[in-house]
Amino acid sequence: MTNLHDGRDYRAHGWWRDGTFLDDLAARAAAAPDRPAVVSHFWETAGGPDTVLTWAQLHERVERCAAGLAALGVRPGDRVAMQLVNQWQATVLALGCGRAGAAVVPYYIASGPADTEWILRESGASAVVSLDEVRGLDIAATIAGMRDRLPALRHQIVVGEKVPEGAVGFEDGLLASDAAPPAHRPGGDDVFQIMYTSGTTGRPKGVRHSFNTLYAMARSFTVPLGLGPDDVLSTPCIVGGQGGWLYGMLAPLVAGAAAVWADAFKPGDFLDLAAEYGITTAYFTPLILDELVAEQRENPRPLALRHMVTGSTPIPPGLPARFRETFGFPVRPLWGMTENGGVTIGRAEDPPDWAARSDGRPVDWMEVRLVGEDGAPVDGPGRLEVRGANLCLGYEGADDVFAASLHDGWFVTGDLARPDGRGGIKIIGRTKDLINKGGLHVPAVAVEEVLRAHPNVAEIAVVGEPEPLLGETVVAVVVPAGDPPALEDLHRLVREAGMTPGYEPDRLEVVAELPKTPTGKVRKRAIEEDLARRASAAAAP
Repeated sequence: MTNLHDGRDYRAHGWWRDGTFLDDLAARAAAAPDRPAVVSHFWETAGGPDTVLTWAQLHERVERCAAGLAALGVRPGDRVAMQLVNQWQATVLALGCGRAGAAVVPYYIASGPADTEWILRESGASAVVSLDEVRGLDIAATIAGMRDRLPALRHQIVVGEKVPEGAVGFEDGLLASDAAPPAHRPGGDDVFQIMYTSGTTGRPKGVRHSFNTLYAMARSFTVPLGLGPDDVLSTPCIVGGQGGWLYGMLAPLVAGAAAVWADAFKPGDFLDLAAEYGITTAYFTPLILDELVAEQRENPRPLALRHMVTGSTPIPPGLPARFRETFGFPVRPLWGMTENGGVTIGRAEDPPDWAARSDGRPVDWMEVRLVGEDGAPVDGPGRLEVRGANLCLGYEGADDVFAASLHDGWFVTGDLARPDGRGGIKIIGRTKDLINKGGLHVPAVAVEEVLRAHPNVAEIAVVGEPEPLLGETVVAVVVPAGDPPALEDLHRLVREAGMTPGYEPDRLEVVAELPKTPTGKVRKRAIEEDLARRASAAAAP
């Protein structure tokens, strides 16, 4: 454990604890065995009616999952990778791994083969659980094809009917084990999750979280909203990222609330589920939140929805007003990272459309500060740094990288922010070389390295261009060698490199030269500022 955390103080305040989410599950199963815990709706990965698991049924399947993992030889401290969508199997697997003492390594369903293999190798995963296929991706077969190159990977487990040779099925194999659950019981300080997030140089960082850091992160959602057993929570954010984990899985456990999963997102489908199951609380990114507003306006449903939180990308200025006019209550902003979950969140006493001007105030167990170029705290706009009970334990196998992310005991987020005038912050930019495309963090340097191989590219800078809904899109600014390359050719290079879909440039801009410093370093900030000016001018009436 990193010495950034004062575990004794955190426990004294109730921000950390000795128990875990497994204790929460056991308590819910004992106190309310027949109440719904997880609803799983399928329209893409399976057919048939929704699966509804009560607290007792969820507890029983988690115990069987842990027993099955132990029977395969998964031991405390092992890593189990997870490439799933939002479905009951993800909840059972995550908690089953925790029960067995293994750390879960979630990653996105659309991760390209190169990223998948890198994560499986770097994490040292002894087992991987994935869908068989979805959205044209032959996931299980792709993993089977790389198993010989991954000596630590002993087991492949598949959700679905197409199970490659040498793999086992999730339900008819893993959950069918007649072994006894392991005697091991995890503690609050044990590592529970290692989530890989894009790095500025293209190497994903394995963000290491304990049960306790995740518990503090989940409470950053449940406590400000006052959530409890009568609530029903949902999010379309995929379980391969922190949003899906926190707001679709862990926050419901902490609150004792039901969770509604859907394996993919359609605005009308979500609103139908919200009406059917009485969803009260949801977390959406701004892009798909606007889709929800449009759907409800076109086809209104009676809803129990009373809390909507949004974040992950910049909130368009008009979105909070459109949401309030449509649903009758304000949307609340949230800011956080894979490393620290929700650090700031809007409150009930905020002005109605405050989400257009603020990303919220910090929760009691997290501190934020703004610093200037000299590293000294400032009262105005500055570099955002955070510390507290949510903060991760470090980066897996990369202590030096994590150490470089710290400044005087504070975590350097890579974001620029200003005070919002009510004790909170407003994110106004970033300092790290990542492009936030609708919540997908595109590692610009890694994409540049791939595109630089094109014979008609003399120099290249991959940068973000402001876009109202996505936040940013990817622009390849190219100095050509001869005729300019075609955008389609750049897309092909990204695909052939096995990079994650969405990393490819959305637009190509050809220039005679790139702005540079006296030492020859490309001045990306100058390029981004020029693109931002042009985007603003084009949007002006």
